[in-house]
Amino acid sequence: MLRIPAFSVKAVVVILFLFSSAAAYSNCSKTIVVNQTNWRPYMYINDKGEMAGLDHELVKAILETAQCNYEFVQMPSKRALLELENGRIDMVAGASITPAREKYGRFTASYRDETMVLFIRRDQSGYFPAKDLDQLLNSYQLIMGAVIGAYYGAEYEALNHKQLSQRNQLVLLKDNHALLPLLLNYRVDLVVGDRVSLSFIANEMGIGGQVSVHDHVLNRDLVHFLLSRKSTTAEDVESINQAIKSFRSSASYKLIMSHYGLEDHPDKEEIQESANFL
Repeated sequence: MLRIPAFSVKAVVVILFLFSSAAAYSNCSKTIVVNQTNWRPYMYINDKGEMAGLDHELVKAILETAQCNYEFVQMPSKRALLELENGRIDMVAGASITPAREKYGRFTASYRDETMVLFIRRDQSGYFPAKDLDQLLNSYQLIMGAVIGAYYGAEYEALNHKQLSQRNQLVLLKDNHALLPLLLNYRVDLVVGDRVSLSFIANEMGIGGQVSVHDHVLNRDLVHFLLSRKSTTAEDVESINQAIKSFRSSASYKLIMSHYGLEDHPDKEEIQESANFL
């Protein structure tokens, strides 16, 4: 425990004043309320009951670089998007750009990339060759599991979800923790999701050696912060964009990414080129 001598009380007061002043940022129009969803390893509650995760760390670092006040709230992603649309939440992380979201939100510059894949049982690796998801489902009559309300890219969105559900080929659950056991129990044949998140959860559940990634890469894209049009301003987005640009070129950014086994991709063209060879 740190013991503070009596003669240093004045110094402590000065330090506390400086700390509170540093926290009193004003580059954003308000305190940015950010959703902390449950999406390991990007955002989650750790064993100590603390908010943690890659996106949690990146949100904090970028908003502090932008000199914006912020606070986190916890709720499921689908509800958070509704709250953001109504202006009761200001920002969500890990957002892909869609026309629907652009109507009620403003996207920042990208702060990382993501790869959407299909997990299968390891003993069936290589069994189902296909050029796209539609062919995969129709040719082999497979059952796919996905998270309710999640966005997995244009190819997934183009599917007739209602028809697939009626044919019992699409199972929608609240999270990947619920989906992966269904894969091992042969109740679904594919689980769609973010490669890093699915791998993290599978290893955490002790089943990493029983699952494999299908050869077809569903989507590889840049992800962004999404800010509410109702509760934030275009100037807020610009401040955060400048912070993203600055922080992504820093050693701190590379250190955070490497801690989670990731590397940064500097632009869309490089990501698309890489996807063509996967």
